[in-house]
Amino acid sequence: MSLNKTTKYAIKVLEFMVQDTQQKYSATTLSQELNIPYKYLTKFMTILEKHDILKSSKGKYGGFSLGKEPSSIRLIDIIVVFDDPYNKVCVISDDKCNFKNKCTLHDKWQKPKCFVDDFYTTTTLADMIIIS
Repeated sequence: MSLNKTTKYAIKVLEFMVQDTQQKYSATTLSQELNIPYKYLTKFMTILEKHDILKSSKGKYGGFSLGKEPSSIRLIDIIVVFDDPYNKVCVISDDKCNFKNKCTLHDKWQKPKCFVDDFYTTTTLADMIIIS
């Protein structure tokens, strides 16, 4: 499964934020620290907030913080906000591949695909905390 750019950015931001869950992060700080265009970042952060993955507060000490415990936010929870993981494009072409219209590698891809799907459903933000 190839993730789109917004999903990759969202995971990058959340991975950054999970390193210090007590801090509130401004969009400006996140944009600068992670080299993500500010307007693009604020759009997908608002979407993550609507899905209760983030929460935000306004004012001098405001900013974004996690909306849930890191152990309860799975990668799949982020992916489904911006991608449809069940409507995937084929791994070897730009066409949709399914059981009725199989590509040459469709059956061989099923086992690795299940592994990737399992990875996304069992990996949480808590697994991304860097212990130093």
